[in-house]
Amino acid sequence: MKKVELLSPAKNLSTGITAINNGADAVYIGAPAFGARKGAANSLEDIACLTAYAHRFYCRVFVTFNTLLYDNELAEAEKMIRQLYEIGVDALIIQDLGILRMDLPPICLHASTQMHNYDLERIKFLDRMGFQRIVLARELSLEQIRRIRKEVKAELEVFIHGALCVSLSGQCYLSQYMFDRSANRGECAQPCRMRWSVKDRNGKIIIQDKYILSLKDLNLSAYIGDLIEAGVDSFKIEGRLKDENYVANVTHYYSSLIGRYPEIGRVGSGKVIVSFEGSPERSFNRGYSTYFMVKREKGLVNPNTPKSMGKQIGKVRQVKGNRIQMDTKDIIHNGDGLCYLENGELKGIRVNSTEGTWIICNDMVHIKPGTELFRNYDHHFVMQLEKTKSIRKIPVSMQVKVCNKHLEIYCTDEEGNVGYICSEETFDFADNPKQKERLLQQLMKCGESDYECKDIEYIGEEILFVPVGMANALRRKVLEQLSYCREKNRERLLPGVEDKQLHYNGNTDWHLNVVNRNAALFYAEHGVKQIETGFEKKGISGKCDLMHARYCILHELGRCRKIHPNSDLQFPLYLYNDKRKFELEFDCNKCEMKIWCID
Repeated sequence: MKKVELLSPAKNLSTGITAINNGADAVYIGAPAFGARKGAANSLEDIACLTAYAHRFYCRVFVTFNTLLYDNELAEAEKMIRQLYEIGVDALIIQDLGILRMDLPPICLHASTQMHNYDLERIKFLDRMGFQRIVLARELSLEQIRRIRKEVKAELEVFIHGALCVSLSGQCYLSQYMFDRSANRGECAQPCRMRWSVKDRNGKIIIQDKYILSLKDLNLSAYIGDLIEAGVDSFKIEGRLKDENYVANVTHYYSSLIGRYPEIGRVGSGKVIVSFEGSPERSFNRGYSTYFMVKREKGLVNPNTPKSMGKQIGKVRQVKGNRIQMDTKDIIHNGDGLCYLENGELKGIRVNSTEGTWIICNDMVHIKPGTELFRNYDHHFVMQLEKTKSIRKIPVSMQVKVCNKHLEIYCTDEEGNVGYICSEETFDFADNPKQKERLLQQLMKCGESDYECKDIEYIGEEILFVPVGMANALRRKVLEQLSYCREKNRERLLPGVEDKQLHYNGNTDWHLNVVNRNAALFYAEHGVKQIETGFEKKGISGKCDLMHARYCILHELGRCRKIHPNSDLQFPLYLYNDKRKFELEFDCNKCEMKIWCID
């Protein structure tokens, strides 16, 4: 049976455990340094604790080590990789190919999407460099993924939910240029979430003060079956800065979707016990799109706000003072947070109480009838998530036998692992036949352990009298033996082998992001005669492209140059705000857009 993996983000130890308890088969978490989210670093001790917890359920822990490294960081990075290997993490997600020229322990490596895993030939090259897995670019379509699957042996990981970068990953230098904070070094200042205007060469304003680069979030829930059929190995949820409630909700939602395909197995072990129904609309979101999964669509950005608007719940019917009457099918709760757009600005309301179709607020409100309301904070749902934590249990079956007045217990899990004990003590035969049922009931009580006994069988006619305390001790011992057996048989991921004879035939300019001697050596050993230094080290010299995107502002505005004459505009177009001005380039043959500095 083919197995797939649901991969969830972990901001920290607690969030990682929450992800596993809500159905994740693996989590990815930031290392103490060198991760692409500088605000989501974790200690080695916490990563070790998370790894131990995950392995109990055959789940995996991947550590993000996906920033570009400078020469003076190589020694520290190599030391940290060894420490991560020693505490048992399953793989590293890396961007810098200079890591392949370190003295590495036998640890698995995943090619981060920051490597710009968009072009088939580059993906095929990375496949032969020994990467066990390649994290594909978010911009790829379902058909492109299918083609890649046919030509690549490595596992394929695909983003299915969460925030989207407007640029191809690893190909955005806007933050570095504007704020001296490199996205490739985990310090992105998110200029794409800022307001921007667009004008033509003659100064005609096309867009003014809008969030035209701020993409809505990704939601591929409708394509899980297609992605399974296409051969995707890992389904990734974005969000290493998200809180536990978000991770619990979205993880459980997608775990349930994958669970609808009984012909597909899961990497992780055990069953999840939850008390809520997953609903991504009830957690942080900027609105959703399927991006380029099937076709190029409009409506990829929310031009009015980069913040969470949540779920649309209805329209305002009338307003009286601090009271709002609305048309909605949703139940509004005290403490809910509502929001709406007014003159392009997002404004919020806190619900104090409700009376029928009326919402009572603290302050006077001024909202026009007909205004659409959204719920961006669902108080009842959040309280439900916080009060009733999910748990994960491994179903087991037990067999009990009597042998020369000793009690033998076999405990078998769903993978076929067996724990076995034979009591050192002997027991007297029971006078009361009901002692058998009492013994079985006691053995089935797995309590706060990782296990849940779904059935138990007593073999034979002889019935022993086993005191309750002794029964509990025997149960603990057999579960300990099962845990030992499970860990012994747990699959260990092995690194691939680099094809050192393969020549790299791709682009060798600064877009390869080579900023250390190891990375330069790697490419030299694969036939590259001369390679440019990466943007972070070389700086700006003349006109330079700062962002490469498949998203196109003209298409978003309904002005695609393939079908719209745009006779009212004088090209080139310029993107600008009160801080900077950039030139826009539209490659209509490739359906791509670039942002150029013109300083």
